[in-house]
Amino acid sequence: MSDEVEQPDEVTSQGTSIEVLQEQDASIWALLGVLLSTRTLPHVILVLLLSSILHVMASNGFESLSAIGFISLSSGYFVTGMLSSNSAVQRWTTLPDAAEDQTSGRFKSMASSFRICIFPLLVSLCALVALQLLVGENGALGDVSSTLPLILSSLFVVWAIVQGRSFATWLSSFAARRLPAAEETNGSVRISASVTLVLLVTLSYALLFAFEFITGGASTPVKVLSENVVFYALFAALFTASSYLTRNQRTIAAHQRHLHRFSSRWMLLTQAMITWHLLTVWRHWTMTPSSAALLIEELLLMMFTIIMAIWSLTSRSFRSSFRLVHTKNALPIGLAFGYAYAGSVAMLTTVLEDIRNVMMAGHVIVLLTFMWLQPKVLTQIIGNHDQSVKVQRIVAKVTPATEEGEPNEVQDTIAPEHADVADTSEASSTPNDIGDEVSWSDKAPDTLAEGVQWDDEIELLD
Repeated sequence: MSDEVEQPDEVTSQGTSIEVLQEQDASIWALLGVLLSTRTLPHVILVLLLSSILHVMASNGFESLSAIGFISLSSGYFVTGMLSSNSAVQRWTTLPDAAEDQTSGRFKSMASSFRICIFPLLVSLCALVALQLLVGENGALGDVSSTLPLILSSLFVVWAIVQGRSFATWLSSFAARRLPAAEETNGSVRISASVTLVLLVTLSYALLFAFEFITGGASTPVKVLSENVVFYALFAALFTASSYLTRNQRTIAAHQRHLHRFSSRWMLLTQAMITWHLLTVWRHWTMTPSSAALLIEELLLMMFTIIMAIWSLTSRSFRSSFRLVHTKNALPIGLAFGYAYAGSVAMLTTVLEDIRNVMMAGHVIVLLTFMWLQPKVLTQIIGNHDQSVKVQRIVAKVTPATEEGEPNEVQDTIAPEHADVADTSEASSTPNDIGDEVSWSDKAPDTLAEGVQWDDEIELLD
């Protein structure tokens, strides 16, 4: 077969993006089991303690020391994650099974369980020394430690985008589950958009009513609507913008049943996340939650961000032979990301002077990230589907022609043999018939060039 056929066949073997999403290797629940395992629980407790201490230091004028601490801890756990494939490092950073370690009492066992934090802390100490030698008062790069808080706080934008992309990866995988067969249909874009709109308006109203009730605000349905008119105006603007940006992709997807189902789910889930982040910004702006509620919300948000980021990395790299993140190093890599994320929040809090402003900025960035990813994911899914359809058409067009051509070649090779046999039989049966109808003259033909006079001398021309 020619190269033109083999090349599309290779593209087909890779599958469409929907098939890739359906075959995600890492399960979110399995990853939760790894991250929250009791054999590694001291690492999680330590990140909460050290992040709180460094956050307090940053709030009391020690921004540079706090930034160095966050960067060192993040680097130490990242290096530990890169070395986690080693059996010795695994043994040093993971507790043995409970059945294997019942020699000491409960309190002594709990205290000794933090020994698994020694190795990453030693690596973090090495990173701290190296950082001081580079940017310290007498460092090789000069005393530039005062710039570390600014650098760390600017990374908050990166972490917010990572958060949005990670959640979007999980939502796209969820939307690709149990899709119908790929067949032509005439799906209605307006009906799916209307269903999404009704669900989101109902859900957002219920949440607003609950938040108003908790904070002692509006207590009647009419007051909830009247006091949150601006929120619904922003909601309508974002919903209209998302619908406009994805109108072409959703229209194309409506002609295929599985693509229409995926696009409807994708728009519902992502628009729900956009509405949630908008509602969170609105709540921080108008309802003024307590500091304890803000702290709990920030911790939960950081945990979900870490989990989704690690799940996204493990899911994306499972097809590659080089896997940066896997089940053995998911926890230390996640903790490295957690220290960096907490450091960015701590540094940005000192700049904006209020953690509410930090959280609102983060929610706005995530919201915009979702709006950017909505048409992008649909375009990728539809484009890969169109490519696979073209490949299938090429293969379907070439394969029957090849199958029909093979017998013809055999017939072509056999036909001349039968023709020769037929000619031979005809020649042997009528040997005396050739030339019977020709009238032959007894006179010999005239000689060519008869009557031409030849000279004796021949001239040669140059």
